[in-house]
Amino acid sequence: MNILVYLIVAAFFFVLLIVGVCNSSDVTINLVLWQVGPVPMGAVIATAAIFGVGFACAIGVIDGIKIRITNRQLQKQLRHLEEESDAVRLRLARYEGPGGGRSATEGTPSWSDPRV
Repeated sequence: MNILVYLIVAAFFFVLLIVGVCNSSDVTINLVLWQVGPVPMGAVIATAAIFGVGFACAIGVIDGIKIRITNRQLQKQLRHLEEESDAVRLRLARYEGPGGGRSATEGTPSWSDPRV
């Protein structure tokens, strides 16, 4: 699956390279508060691609941080539930005693009771 993603990304950048080379005319970029004077179209396309990749990487990093935080919370919850389960098992084992389900206090002798 990763190879397919790499091939798609490589094809995308190859197409950008072709479009940038074919469109070598100068353009003027009008931003909100200022204007960037004649710049080759290839440089504009390359800059837009670089900023797009950077933005996508930033989103991926933020998403990864959220996943790690959730993972830590779930690990703590799992650890707590395992400790609680162990405590319940220990109480159950103490309650059952050596008879495997019957305790000596119920009035029936167990198989390990030496008084029988």
